[in-house]
Amino acid sequence: MQSEPSQIRYLSMNDLHRDTRDAWLQRAFASLEQHTFVDLETRFLSIAEQDYETLIIGGNDPVRAARFLRTNRPILARKVKIALMHGSLASKRAKAINAGFDDVFDSARMSPEEAVARCAAILSRYQAAAHQARAEQELASSLERVAHLQLLGKRERQLLTLLVNRLDEPVSHYKLRAELGHGGDEMSYNYLKVLASNLRAKLKPPYVLVPGGQGSYKITSL
Repeated sequence: MQSEPSQIRYLSMNDLHRDTRDAWLQRAFASLEQHTFVDLETRFLSIAEQDYETLIIGGNDPVRAARFLRTNRPILARKVKIALMHGSLASKRAKAINAGFDDVFDSARMSPEEAVARCAAILSRYQAAAHQARAEQELASSLERVAHLQLLGKRERQLLTLLVNRLDEPVSHYKLRAELGHGGDEMSYNYLKVLASNLRAKLKPPYVLVPGGQGSYKITSL
């Protein structure tokens, strides 16, 4: 399900097509925060008063837009970045994409409805990536709490991940062997036992790796 674009900040260059671009964008997005584009001005990127998810830069000069993007890249790393042009050449649109814009809208060629849909799709990808990053960070924190990660080999870390995802619950040998197998081949039971033994020695107290009953392992705390 796509997220509806919201919290849009629009910086518009004062050029020949400004009025046309601005009117088109306002038809596409009922609510946006608009400012005049100034090359070296960064205060319009601030989130001190209000956050925003999407930055749109309007103007037919991709060099200025690209320079602005490069200068402010750290601030804009997690923002959707759209270039808005009017009657643009393919070469200019390509320059904008190469500079780091997620998409280029052209008010002479694109309907406002298409712009909304494309912006929503990009925003959904950003949100999914942010969710994935948070999940990975939470998992890394959980693993660090349970084991000395710097001591683990790749397979030991994989085994730890499988067991920590089901902390205090038994995970069957069959599932572990299948998940840890390579190229569709199950890991052997003897290899799993060796991995479990090695991992057991690298856990932090009070965590222990113990048999979970009925052919399983689990990590729990004493």
